[in-house]
Amino acid sequence: MDRFRRVNFHRKRVFPYYLGIGLALGCSRIKESRRKVRSTEWYDRTVLNDFRDEDWYENFRMKRENFFKICAKLENALAPAPKTVEEPLDVTKKVAIAIYWLASSAEYRTIANLFGVAKSTVYECVHQVCEAIMEHLLEEYVCFPEGDRLKKVIKGYEEKWGFPNCGGAIDGTHIPIIAPKHSHGDNLNRKGFYSLILQGVCDHSYVFTDINIGWPGRVHDARVFANSEIYLKGDNDSLFPEWRKPVGENTMPVVLLGDPAYPLKTWLLKPYTNRSTLTNTQFNFNHRLSRARMTIENSFGHLKGRWRCLQKRLDVEVEFACTVIGACVVLHNFCELEKEDYIWDTYSDDTDDEDDDTQDGDVEVIRCAKALRDDIAAAFANNNL
Repeated sequence: MDRFRRVNFHRKRVFPYYLGIGLALGCSRIKESRRKVRSTEWYDRTVLNDFRDEDWYENFRMKRENFFKICAKLENALAPAPKTVEEPLDVTKKVAIAIYWLASSAEYRTIANLFGVAKSTVYECVHQVCEAIMEHLLEEYVCFPEGDRLKKVIKGYEEKWGFPNCGGAIDGTHIPIIAPKHSHGDNLNRKGFYSLILQGVCDHSYVFTDINIGWPGRVHDARVFANSEIYLKGDNDSLFPEWRKPVGENTMPVVLLGDPAYPLKTWLLKPYTNRSTLTNTQFNFNHRLSRARMTIENSFGHLKGRWRCLQKRLDVEVEFACTVIGACVVLHNFCELEKEDYIWDTYSDDTDDEDDDTQDGDVEVIRCAKALRDDIAAAFANNNL
């Protein structure tokens, strides 16, 4: 009887143990049977082995060699953790997934099927790569010109665009976003869609030299500008060096070019308004300025034409949307500096120049700025500049 009790007690202890093992093995087999079979052939074979230059341009907006140059710059930032449960993605595939999303704005599901990964993996790659670009490449590729580089910009504007002593052009553009959960009315712009404002300064070759991202779409360009670092430096006479060019009885400092939405400054020129009453001299000045100011319009066109995610509503959180926009600007500058051809249709921003004649500053500052603009316009009319 005692023996029977001992055997029965042993069975009661051992049976649950083996039952637990059996259930665990069964669950793992069920998980394995339910795990999706994903094909990586498109990227591993077609992209890496069969893509020609035009295919790289179409899908990743850059040549193969430049794609791997970006990967090398981000390798340390995107290296996988030493201990992971599953085999981690290599850096090149992470960058490829993120750049493909930026260039196409395809759904995560579509990109996951192309690259043979889960949707959550696409999400992680986009976030990791964009954040790494902003942290490690922003200062290298978006920086205001100084010294010899500024001289090159000034020379480029004079020779290519016909405007002397110009250090860049400034404007803003709206990036569509989904309506934020809180205070979404602030992001509803005058065109009726939700957006964030990207203020940019560019040089003569469509490279952005300064960006300001994140103001809600409802805000006026002049307010964004007045709260930017560019404005503070300009009003403190620390934006450009004192490189002046004789203009009649006046001297012309290095200037930025803007549209009528910006205030007229001695360091920021904009067109004459009231077009119906313009003199020939003023009309000619507007033509010269508008021609050179097209660099910023073209820069935005190339930016949105390359990175199509900026053309449709960014279906991400507002905070991360700023990161995406910044990463696109960095990649745009990389492509322009590497002389990548722009082979896509030029994107039209379809923005109206705001006709209000914005102005700020005291009376004497405004008078000096208007006098300088009049002297430059007269010099243009007399072919002295």
